[in-house]
Amino acid sequence: MAKFCSECGKELEENSKVCKNCGKQIEENINSVDKRAVTTTKSANGFAIAGFVLSLVSLLCCGTTSLLGLIFSIIGLVNANKNQGEGKGLAIAGIIISAILLILLIVLYSFGIIASFTNGFNDGVNESFNGPYY
Repeated sequence: MAKFCSECGKELEENSKVCKNCGKQIEENINSVDKRAVTTTKSANGFAIAGFVLSLVSLLCCGTTSLLGLIFSIIGLVNANKNQGEGKGLAIAGIIISAILLILLIVLYSFGIIASFTNGFNDGVNESFNGPYY
């Protein structure tokens, strides 16, 4: 079991009476720590993961979840900036994929509406010149 100085935190030698780093007496100044027991856990950025997954799902579902993917990815990016970058790459990828799909959907829907309008307009013009056709 490793021993650490409670004053400076440096690891102590087995039988030393004084800390070599700070010079403190070790008898009353010992903190024992098992190195195997010390673990750190990183918290996952759920919003970044969800935004990335939703943006990938929107590729398969014709962009229906791309708005949700964009929202979750933006929230995930904000959380990543607060949590030392955990999930930042996933959040940025989700934002890019969702934004491209949303722009593509807007363009395609706009062309569809314009095409539908001009097709109906052309039918009306043809009907007025040629009479109704059944």
